[in-house]
Amino acid sequence: MSATPTPTPTPPPARWAVRAAWAAPLCVLPSALWRTMTAFGSGHLPTEAGYMLLLSALSLGPAFLTVGLVRDWGDTFPRALPLVGSRPVPARAVVRVARTGGAFLVLLTLYGALNAAFGFVDEGPRLIEQEREFDKPPAWVGLLYVPAAAWGFLVLAVAQDYARRHARTAPGAPGPRPEPGPEPGPGPGPTEPLSRPRPAGPDGCPSPSRRKAAG
Repeated sequence: MSATPTPTPTPPPARWAVRAAWAAPLCVLPSALWRTMTAFGSGHLPTEAGYMLLLSALSLGPAFLTVGLVRDWGDTFPRALPLVGSRPVPARAVVRVARTGGAFLVLLTLYGALNAAFGFVDEGPRLIEQEREFDKPPAWVGLLYVPAAAWGFLVLAVAQDYARRHARTAPGAPGPRPEPGPEPGPGPGPTEPLSRPRPAGPDGCPSPSRRKAAG
């Protein structure tokens, strides 16, 4: 019976990846806090306040999930989760989602920068029952969105480190090479053929030809 192979532990994340993962939620925190404070201000419809709160949640939530790429709960589901608790996280699916989300954020950042420079769209989106566009915020509010421009790039970098670590522990990944053993020595020489016994006579004595040879 062959012994069951011991699973290879996942290597720890790089130090720069840990810092980049924690920097992702910090980048979107200033703008999320400003939207939340503005939502509870006066002069906004319930739909407008709900829209701004939803934007804050949709930015802070996925940004904090980036931390899972460098934590234990990004490798194994927490025990408190039903059905999947203590099970390994599908690393390939996580890498695909992280890379797709990071690429989308990078494209969204580039679009925002180009739109601010060339003015492709003059008017912002409007909600249901909203008769006018949102009031243009003061100029200093734009500085709160500047750190969020690095969000997509941080996600792509941390996802690359996550994929590198899990590629070594994936099924079928090449393991460590075995150390070369001592070279085998020369084998035994060819076996000499045995001499065929001569037939004996009727009285059990050697045949005449054998007695002649002995005399």
